[in-house]
Amino acid sequence: MAEKGIELTKVLHLLRHAKAELGRTDGEDHTRALAARGRKAIKHMGEAIKIADLKVGRVFCSTARRTRETFDALRHDLGNPPVSYRDRLYMAACDDLMRFIQGLPDDTDAAMIVGHNPGLHDVALTVTGRAGRGQAKGLNRLRTKFPTGALCTLTFDVPSWKKVDAGLGELTRFLRPRDLEEKT
Repeated sequence: MAEKGIELTKVLHLLRHAKAELGRTDGEDHTRALAARGRKAIKHMGEAIKIADLKVGRVFCSTARRTRETFDALRHDLGNPPVSYRDRLYMAACDDLMRFIQGLPDDTDAAMIVGHNPGLHDVALTVTGRAGRGQAKGLNRLRTKFPTGALCTLTFDVPSWKKVDAGLGELTRFLRPRDLEEKT
């Protein structure tokens, strides 16, 4: 039996920042802003997120400018969830992200991480064990690439984030800005 306030299912949303300006020559990658294309794409993602009525209890966002701008563009569409900005999510590797996920507070049943590749892609591939209903094509796309602005939603039948591990996740959504462009 689950403890009061703790569900037996955890939902993890991985959101890669939208398309950013080209790399800077002064070495200040952390301060790169979203490109016009990224701002447009994330607006469409926000509309899709609102329609999907995505539930997010808490957001954890890299401190990079491009991730903060991505989240800020979606904040209202996500229902204004509380956000924590974490330096450790900036360009985090898969192992670091796994430790971060396993340390999430168990009173949060649906969490979002706004971050970067290759870490987000690597962790998504690591934890995904199967495609949910209607997500076979999404899983194939995820295996190929986790593009800028994409959202990956995974469900875990576990009572605690500490139990999230390789192959335990079910892919329930993989949405790319390109998918929305194809519909318009």
